[in-house]
Amino acid sequence: MRQKWKAVILLLAVISLLGGCFAEKPVFEELGPEGKGKMKVLYYDEDSFFKEFGNQFNLKYPNIELEVVSTAPIDREMQANGTTYEEEYLKHIEKNKPDVLIVSRHDLFDKLAEEDKLYNLEAIIEQEKFDLDGYLPGFVDLLRERGGGSLYGLAPYFSTSVVFYNADLFREHHIEPPRNKMSWKDLIELASRFAESGSEDDPIYGLVNQYGRADSIFFDVAGSLSLRLFDAKGEKIAFNTDGWKEAMELTANAIRGKAVFSTLLEPQYLYGEVEAVQSENFFKGKVAMVLGSPWFMHEIREHPKYDKEATPIDWGIVTAPVDPGNPDQSQYVSLHDEFAILADSPNKRAAWEFVKYVNGPERAKAASRSLRDLRDELPTRVEYMKELDGKSLEPFFMLRPKASSGSVWGGPNVKIPPGFYWNFANLIKQELREMIENNKPAEAAVAKIEAEGNVILKQEREREKALENAAKK
Repeated sequence: MRQKWKAVILLLAVISLLGGCFAEKPVFEELGPEGKGKMKVLYYDEDSFFKEFGNQFNLKYPNIELEVVSTAPIDREMQANGTTYEEEYLKHIEKNKPDVLIVSRHDLFDKLAEEDKLYNLEAIIEQEKFDLDGYLPGFVDLLRERGGGSLYGLAPYFSTSVVFYNADLFREHHIEPPRNKMSWKDLIELASRFAESGSEDDPIYGLVNQYGRADSIFFDVAGSLSLRLFDAKGEKIAFNTDGWKEAMELTANAIRGKAVFSTLLEPQYLYGEVEAVQSENFFKGKVAMVLGSPWFMHEIREHPKYDKEATPIDWGIVTAPVDPGNPDQSQYVSLHDEFAILADSPNKRAAWEFVKYVNGPERAKAASRSLRDLRDELPTRVEYMKELDGKSLEPFFMLRPKASSGSVWGGPNVKIPPGFYWNFANLIKQELREMIENNKPAEAAVAKIEAEGNVILKQEREREKALENAAKK
């Protein structure tokens, strides 16, 4: 019997030993002795990189050697060669072989992932149990969608807009304050109630956005209606529809009735002046609501320091307007720089430690302590941004980002020449003015915008092609 037990114990020992031998192999080799390693990162310039990321990272990993490859030469090469940014960016990567890319242009990130130039992070995330649960709702889904179902990068910050409101002004005029997940139509109706309270010479505007541009307001409204500017093939503008007509009417009526402030009717303001003046008017009770970025929280805090006569106001925030058909999504949520590892990097362990650090909870917690440092960005990890001065910040984090194909401007199949945007925006403003000042019917306005918009699109595409052909000669 004793011999039997000895055999069993020996067998268990062998199984245990074999189990150790066949344990899960690390995805990456560990760093060298004393945590030594090196990595090369692609960024705008060295000073900016170390100020933003490198200095803090080196405090935690002092033995990882960092080298910065500047992206500044890309613009010079574009001008010299008559090529696109994308072409020169890809050549720059091939020439310099960085380990980490910090990609600010989503079209570039998508192309790099599609062409298998980025390392798939799924295996290392799974092995190290890197926390994905603390991120903004829908954040990981969006990144996976853009990576064809896999994660090829992470983004530590995002931007969005919310509606700031002056609660004192709402109480004074006996008006119910805004709610989360309102449609643009509902928000404009609410804003119009303040237009009734002011006078011709001293109006109270219900709502302003950052610059007061009519085309910006219009495209915000259109985005909330899930409209698409181009046809299914991405070749032509399809504007003469009931949806675009509704967006034009809603915008024109809001500006005409002074529910929403716009420089279209008050062109004496420069864009920068609009932002300053309307922010000031918010504190003076002349504007009830501001569609603004996280930076406006900084303005609220700092305003009393610059205006000694200012009195504190009771303010609050709700989500920016949504599409009633998709009330849990926001067109205003956009991801900032995406951190990715080049697929053929020889320094993946050091690169991963950097990407993990920048996107980890430790850095997000530190960033949440300094509102000034956030500027117009918020951490994609939401657990550390709960309130400010007793005000809940939940509306910033409540909504999921729209799918990458959910833009008014269409998906990746739509190629829009750069010169198109400004000319088309001017056409929109021209027709809105005609509707507001001369009562032009929306039917006529959308028909003209479709016709002239396609002419502008054709001209700009031909101009872009001619420039490309000239550069190749």
